[in-house]
Amino acid sequence: MTGAPTDCDAVAAVTAAAARDTRPSHASIDERRRLVADSLQVANPGNRAQNLPEQADPKQDCQIELRVEDIRLYERNPRRAENTRFNEIKESIRATGVRNPLTVTRRPGEKHFIVEAGGNTRLLAVQQLWQETRDPRFEKLIALFRPWRSEAHVLSAHLIENEQRGEMTFWDRANGVCALKGQLELEKGRALSLRQLEAELKAVGFSVNTATLAHSLYASTRLRTLGDAVPVLSGLDVKTIQPRLNLMKRYVQMRGETGEAALYAEVFEPVFRRHAELYRENKKFNALDLCQTCEAALAQHLGEGLTRLRMLLEALAQSPQASLAALFETLDSAPSKLPASRTQGLAPDASPGVSTADKPAGDMVQQALPRLAARTPNLPLADLPAPDRLKQLIARFARLASDVPAVQRLDAEFFGWLLEGHGELAAAFWEIVSLAREIRSAAPRQVNVAEQPNATPGSG
Repeated sequence: MTGAPTDCDAVAAVTAAAARDTRPSHASIDERRRLVADSLQVANPGNRAQNLPEQADPKQDCQIELRVEDIRLYERNPRRAENTRFNEIKESIRATGVRNPLTVTRRPGEKHFIVEAGGNTRLLAVQQLWQETRDPRFEKLIALFRPWRSEAHVLSAHLIENEQRGEMTFWDRANGVCALKGQLELEKGRALSLRQLEAELKAVGFSVNTATLAHSLYASTRLRTLGDAVPVLSGLDVKTIQPRLNLMKRYVQMRGETGEAALYAEVFEPVFRRHAELYRENKKFNALDLCQTCEAALAQHLGEGLTRLRMLLEALAQSPQASLAALFETLDSAPSKLPASRTQGLAPDASPGVSTADKPAGDMVQQALPRLAARTPNLPLADLPAPDRLKQLIARFARLASDVPAVQRLDAEFFGWLLEGHGELAAAFWEIVSLAREIRSAAPRQVNVAEQPNATPGSG
């Protein structure tokens, strides 16, 4: 079996190879040094993670420590009104820190965190304290992190949190509901009816009925000019305004005059702006006054008498399915004039035989009031005799009337409006009535405010 490799031959081959590897290595050391020097000239690998967040988000709820500067307020928080207890909350945090951890989340792809469900006020207070003091106690927070779910989820969480705390005005709640409806529709890719919206809100824990939803959506959509300037606007106010303005809208549409958007822009919104200005001046708002002013503005816009318009609206409210011709027929068959007791003394210069229902709104009042104001002595009210004090009150009433657009367009329903209305104008009217009764009791003769136009103290 000559020529065949043996075990001894294999051992010899391995030994020879090992001997070759153990030969002197002066050249290989120099080579290695060169290779090491060359390796130091190799550039760093490219950054392939530049679009990734600096910190990977946990996949489940957990507590994490964050710098307060890495957390932002939720910019779509439904509560816009300033928290009246902010300073109190800030001082409490200054003394004891944040006792209830904030809940935070992070939108996909963003570096900063946002408040996930309430807590904007606490975060703002801590951020201010950190900026003002640089106290390490306010630099970082232990927060409860929740993985991102959706924009609608975060918006609804803030809405529910604010509702539970009772921190929202009606206007903030209405805008929040409207914004949530829009976000849900965007995410679902379809419009939501009131019933569907009610079901969606109940599913996330926000219980509200369809009637309240309807008022909220109407207010946010159609009363923005008013609501942004009148923070005291309430749900009850909207329940008063919406049916009245809807009735006017329907009547205008039956006449084929204009569309809803144009009606609000040309007729109603100027009234809203005027009432917003009045609110800024006296901090008072009355929904019924607003509706009556809108009726007067619509009467002027259509060129109708205010009384006739109100009678038509009343007929339409009682017979919603009636045609325009039927409404006119109903109105024409009714008495054309109001009882004389409701119109006496309102318009001394009204032409005989002219129906106040057909007279342009406001003509009679505008003719009468300047003369009443001109006949009144300009002295302190308390120093005047009763008849002259009555004239002074009438002059004040005239000035108030001339400043209110609704009264500038009043017609024969003037005193009926006063009996039902509220506010400074109605109060002035009742002062006049009270004083007139007092004078009548003291001196049982008719008081004529037109006599002695140049009266002076003591002449009455």
